[in-house]
Amino acid sequence: MRFRRRLPLRLLARLLFLCSFAPAHAANINVVWTSEVGQFAPLWVTKEAKLFEKYGNQVQLIFIQGASSAAAALSSGDAQVGMFSPQVVISTPALDLVMFGRLGNTMDNRIFARKGIKSIKEVKRIAISRFGSNADFAARYLLQREGLRPDIDVALLQVGNQSNRIVAVETNNADAAMLTPPMTLQARKLGMTLLLDASKLNIPYSSLFFVSRKQYLAKSRADLVNFTKAMIEGVHVYKANKEFSMKVLAKYMKVQDREVLEENFREYDFPLKPYPAKEYFELPIQEVGKKDPKLLKENPDRFMDSSLVKELDAGGFIDKLTQEYKVK
Repeated sequence: MRFRRRLPLRLLARLLFLCSFAPAHAANINVVWTSEVGQFAPLWVTKEAKLFEKYGNQVQLIFIQGASSAAAALSSGDAQVGMFSPQVVISTPALDLVMFGRLGNTMDNRIFARKGIKSIKEVKRIAISRFGSNADFAARYLLQREGLRPDIDVALLQVGNQSNRIVAVETNNADAAMLTPPMTLQARKLGMTLLLDASKLNIPYSSLFFVSRKQYLAKSRADLVNFTKAMIEGVHVYKANKEFSMKVLAKYMKVQDREVLEENFREYDFPLKPYPAKEYFELPIQEVGKKDPKLLKENPDRFMDSSLVKELDAGGFIDKLTQEYKVK
């Protein structure tokens, strides 16, 4: 009889123990990503390492090519978070989007030209993805930095993904192409000439931010704090576990060439404390402001919310991870 009385108590204790580790609820979050390039590596690693679940969210990654279509998914409610360039947020104020974290510290675009071209001054046609994209913004900024006028001195050609841009150069349909790692490796192997490397210019900029609608952030702030926790740990995992990260890159980029994967791992760095600070989207504000001058008079803080990262930083969450993973 004594055994019969003890068994329910043990079971109850066990259930209470298990429940203490279970999240109160699991939020379903659809996350939009837009290109099979290495900037998205921490997002993929976070997903594959099951870190979203660790912090209480059920996350589905949705691939939508094209920033405008991806932003529309947030507007319609089909997705709750997007990994977008700041241009998308700044140029679509009606969508009421806000950046609450970032991936990236500097501009990482390169301009590669066909054989025989030795100067950016010789370029008359540059292949980009689409107008309004990160490649479009970077091309315009770099050309203007060299004293050239986009659309006047140099035509910007919409040709799609980076493979298509390289083909456009090879077939002489463009003089140069906007590229990022690891496609930079293919360009070098083809003998293309590196004309400009923005990664060497130390320009504060991030091509990817964590983005949500302000209304969703206000309503589901706790869920997005947990999302941010997962992403921050994902960056730590990416840096600390190279072989795991390389396998994830191979899966999502559909690449098995070790040299290509090494190029990607070597070229990108991601912040451990991903504050969406305005210094990382100041350049797009200036660019969009050329067409919409009233934007330059507005407070740039309207586009960002640093409180989620600040909460995790102030509470010691990030420093603890950094010590555990031994990364910097």
